Amino acid sequence: MLAEQRTLTSAHLFCGGGGDTDGAVRAGFRRLWGVESDRYAAAVFRQRFPETMLVEADVKTLSDEFVRSLPISDLFIFGSPCPDFSTAGHRTGIDGVRGSLFFEGLRFLRLKKFKAFIFENVQGIFSSGNGEDFRKVISALGELGYVGTWQLRNGRRWVPQNRSRVFVVGYLRECAVPQSGTKQADTARMLRH
Repeated sequence: MLAEQRTLTSAHLFCGGGGDTDGAVRAGFRRLWGVESDRYAAAVFRQRFPETMLVEADVKTLSDEFVRSLPISDLFIFGSPCPDFSTAGHRTGIDGVRGSLFFEGLRFLRLKKFKAFIFENVQGIFSSGNGEDFRKVISALGELGYVGTWQLRNGRRWVPQNRSRVFVVGYLRECAVPQSGTKQADTARMLRH
């Protein structure tokens, strides 16, 4: 007899108006919670996902104890605000006010030990900091015990513009299931540590 399948769950940091949340829903995930500091984006999120717990606060003000108290999800989705990485932005990179929020995502990963995550950001993260910022991102994720892959994708299929984004997908090393013989796209790379 087959075991009963349960619905996978997701949690969202820097959830904005719920773009990544919508993607998780379409993939069959049940949303547990989101964190967003912008009141206008939070209002959109609440309208779209009224049954999902939303923490409307600056992530830096959330204590480790509070973060630990949040329900654990199967998948953690985050993408630090992109203007510091964007070629259209100030290019202050991972050390910028918004770019450094990546480290808050790492804090959540460290405290919650999510089995899997998706990190999303703009293509400019590849060249930000003379190319060092993306290496720092990959290295930091590996140091926390995650393995995975990354890929550059264009979201023009879902929005009326060219919207190239980097997606890093990872799993805790102890949860990873090796898949021999799988073929990945040319733009995919393994997280290394």
